[in-house]
Amino acid sequence: MLFSIIQTSYGILKNNKKAIELGKYCLVANFGVVLLAFLTLLTGLARMDLSNHYVVMHSSKHLSVFYQLTSIWAGSSGSLLFWNLLLSFFTLIAVFQVSKLEHKRNPYMNLLLAVFGAFFSFLAIFFEDAQAFKEFRPEAVVGRGLNPLLQHWAMIIHPPILYIGYVSFAIPFAIAMSALFTGEYKADWLKLIRKWSLFSWFFLGVGILLGSKWAYEELGWGGYWAWDPVENASLMPWLLASAFLHSIIIQERRGMLKFWNFFIIILTFHFTLLGTWITRSGVLEGPHSFSQSSIGTPFILFIGLSFFFHCGILILKRDYLKPERNLEAITSKEGSFFLNNFILILACMVILLGVFSPLLYGKEFKSPWYNAWGIPAGLFLLFLMGVSPLLAWRKGADKVFFSTLFKPALVGLLCGIVYSFVYSNFFTKSDHSVNDILSEIYSVLTIGLGGLTLAGIFQEFYRGVRARKERHQNENYFVSTYRLILQNKRRYGGYLVHFSIVLLFVGYSGNAFQQNTSIKYFYHLAPLQGEEIVYVSQDKGIIGNYEIEANALKIKPLINGDQNASPNLFNVIVTEEASFKIRTALSQANVLKTERRFYPQISHLSGRLETQIPTSEPAIQSKPKEDLYIQLGALESVDSQSENPDLPLLFMDFFFGANSFQEKQEMFSKFPTQIIGNLEIWVNPLVKLIWIGSLLFFLSGLFILFPIGEK
Repeated sequence: MLFSIIQTSYGILKNNKKAIELGKYCLVANFGVVLLAFLTLLTGLARMDLSNHYVVMHSSKHLSVFYQLTSIWAGSSGSLLFWNLLLSFFTLIAVFQVSKLEHKRNPYMNLLLAVFGAFFSFLAIFFEDAQAFKEFRPEAVVGRGLNPLLQHWAMIIHPPILYIGYVSFAIPFAIAMSALFTGEYKADWLKLIRKWSLFSWFFLGVGILLGSKWAYEELGWGGYWAWDPVENASLMPWLLASAFLHSIIIQERRGMLKFWNFFIIILTFHFTLLGTWITRSGVLEGPHSFSQSSIGTPFILFIGLSFFFHCGILILKRDYLKPERNLEAITSKEGSFFLNNFILILACMVILLGVFSPLLYGKEFKSPWYNAWGIPAGLFLLFLMGVSPLLAWRKGADKVFFSTLFKPALVGLLCGIVYSFVYSNFFTKSDHSVNDILSEIYSVLTIGLGGLTLAGIFQEFYRGVRARKERHQNENYFVSTYRLILQNKRRYGGYLVHFSIVLLFVGYSGNAFQQNTSIKYFYHLAPLQGEEIVYVSQDKGIIGNYEIEANALKIKPLINGDQNASPNLFNVIVTEEASFKIRTALSQANVLKTERRFYPQISHLSGRLETQIPTSEPAIQSKPKEDLYIQLGALESVDSQSENPDLPLLFMDFFFGANSFQEKQEMFSKFPTQIIGNLEIWVNPLVKLIWIGSLLFFLSGLFILFPIGEK
């Protein structure tokens, strides 16, 4: 990469085409080098090479092959190598894309991408925390294994999808900066930037939604978004990319916002790097961030130098980026895009303030602080999303109100009014629930604005189909709709994305009626039965319309990895599995099982059991209206004066330490005869709409990106 930088720089300064070509070939060849390194580490993980530090710390022979291979992005150095691989791959694609366009900006794009690649290679060579091939001497006895929280289908595909979104934004940034450096602002560069930006925005969004699904199913806290610093690190560039994708439409249609668009793309790219720094620097912590690392300092220095350098170039070139037209009406389509940009940028900056609150204020801002401003901002964005497609270019809203806005506004108003009368009887309420009037108002506004937006989308589809049928009278409505969408993907595909976001907002509004309670259940030890410790109970608890009756609580072994392998200290997970009968007045009893699993953490030096890492496995009964979400908590001693028993450790002694029936009886006698099980219960309304909206977001985004239909 260093040779590519030197050759390309020399070629630009001396206008030497051969040097530029040689620099380009070196840039392309870098993909092969990084791919070889990536495959080498992947092979080490598959072979369980215990002389490799990364393999020892993040994998284990008792994991399935799938988890062994995907642990390549479980640690900091492996994920940085994966980042470098993606960057070199996207660079390869971009170089071939622009090679057909003979412009003097191409070498500048190549130079920028070479600098980015060189920086990540620099980290991998000179900083231990980024070195994926650091040796482990003497060779370890066993691998420590993959973090149990990462052993979930969504978490395995969530990081690479998110990384694709992060890394790929380097391409539109490099294309934009090459145009800025050279002053070549032809239409082709704008189209290329839009395609790459849409690609990055889509993968960032899908990665965020997958992360929500993982948090909901794996963390056992009843929620899907906690405003965690690492969650926010991915949300901020997505918000900025959303602003850019909207404002670039104004530049294409009206010749406005040229300077602003360059600034947003600079900001977005550096926020993707900032998110990586937040994850790896150790300055801020989250449930899925990496530990403190020495690469934090060079990373933040690179981000700062790059940001101020490119902002300086932008300021120097500002005279060439003057708008071709001025804003004529704030309530026009372009005016609504201005407001959209303002809210998105403001939201990003406020989130940034919250992320760094521990450093700035000495305390971390929690969810209530984010929700206090985030919900009103989200409602305003939902309003703009509803009205913007219905507004006209250059004309104010008063000129088109009755022709485009009146009917959707009426539908939205009716939806809000009807919902305000029925919601109190629709959602589950418990005896101890407290009405939050402000949250209920927000929920009503969300439904009203959602109705407005959906009515506007259906109106636009209807008008488009009707206009098409006037030209193609032989087509039926289904064919006309299909061809309308296919031939106008940017417009109608965008409406489908808006549809998915409305579903997400409505799903989020159900959080206003969430119910949460804790119930204690008394369990009695049952006689010894084989290899399981069984406690029984007949206690009942009630929340709203749900009666939750305890059944059995079993402490038993699970085999991690190969199910046919003999149980041993390395592969046995101790699970506390509690089953409950769920009854409502309108349905038969269902049995739900929730667990706490304790994964063995083995010392890689001695091969002995070091500790056990607990994870939560909630039970979720999902219905169209709401989810019943239960999670077994800590098991306590009945005697408040006694120390709580370490049941997983007792079970390991019972399971592995007893060789005869008499010894088993002796070990069994050490278990307490009575325990208390704490059950956390949530009733989460409308959550299913979040997952339906997520699926629609994925499908509609994929449809827009797929190279069919509109040219």
